[in-house]
This record gives sequence, C-alpha cells and structure tokens, in this order.
Amino acid sequence: MFAITLRKVRRYILALTLLLFLAIEIPIIATGQLTQPEHGDVIIVLGAKLIGTEPSTMLRLRLDETIRLHQAGYAPFIIVSGARGQDEEMSEAVAMCDYLIRQGIAKEQILLEDKSFNTYQNLVNSYAIMKQTGLSKAIIVSNASHIRRSLVLAHNIGMNASGAPAPMANNTYLTAKQYVREGVAMLSLAFIK
Repeated sequence: MFAITLRKVRRYILALTLLLFLAIEIPIIATGQLTQPEHGDVIIVLGAKLIGTEPSTMLRLRLDETIRLHQAGYAPFIIVSGARGQDEEMSEAVAMCDYLIRQGIAKEQILLEDKSFNTYQNLVNSYAIMKQTGLSKAIIVSNASHIRRSLVLAHNIGMNASGAPAPMANNTYLTAKQYVREGVAMLSLAFIK
C-alpha cells in the first residue's frame, strides 16, 4: 500500500532539484539580460582574474562595458575594485586602471579600491570610497551572470545602484560554469544574514 519504489523517489528528487535550479537560475539570467544602467556619479567595475598583468576575457568585457558607459556620459568617475590574488602579479584594480588609461580614460577619473577579495568586499569598500568622495549613485558593471547577486548585495548595504551587465565570454562551457556558480552563490545568500 505504501510501497514507494526507489525509482519514484529518485524521480521526485530529480524533479525538485530541477525546479529549485530553475527558480534560482531564471532570475539570474533575466536580470543579466534585462537590466539597464541609470545615469549616476560613478561606475564601479568589479574585479576578476588577471592573466599575468592583463585582464582575463571576463574582466576585459567588464572594462570595455565600463569604457562604453563612461564615454556615453553615464558617470564621470570610475572605481576599479579588486585586490591582488595569490596567483596574480598585481592587484586587479591596478591592472584595470592601466587598461582604462591605455584606452583613453583620464587617470584623474579613476579611483582605486585594491583591498577586496570577493564581491561583498568589492561593494562595501567601493561604497566607502563613494561616501568619502561625495558620490551618491553608482552603476555596477559585471558580467551578465554576476549582475543579480551584485545588485542584491549593493541593496543590502544601502548603496544606491543600478546595474550594467557586460557580455559573457564566447565560450559555452565557461558561460554555463559561471551561471551555475552564481546559482550556488545566490542560494548561499539565503543562509547568510
């Protein structure tokens, strides 16, 4: 009468896992595709891996979006945010600053935040710089997979921010990996207070 086969239990678990996955991933994907930046005082570009002293593909895509927004007049200042990882030759912030200057952005318009090792620290430390310099509204630039979590964290610390999703790398494996990683990170936010 109550005989539930192992096969049925596995199906239910699989169905629940799939529903949970979709409930987490759909908002991440939608935010990355639909979010539009609003004009502000500063663009915050979040750090990512370096290759030697040069930005990785994902970071370069973020920086190119930052340049596009800056040149279009969305904000007069840019905060580059990221520390030096154990396997990096310099801080991500310094490498990003160098890249922006090579692309024609004036050094005086770039503020360095080089103490952050994760997204939460990026935003908290960048927000502190905003307060110190009298900047009140930010545009957060990161890749499309990362923009939802960045905006949730910014909201949680009281930052007035909109998002500007940069494209993802033209690599299916890397893109899928980034979306799964962000799903896990978003799920973890539910358990961290």
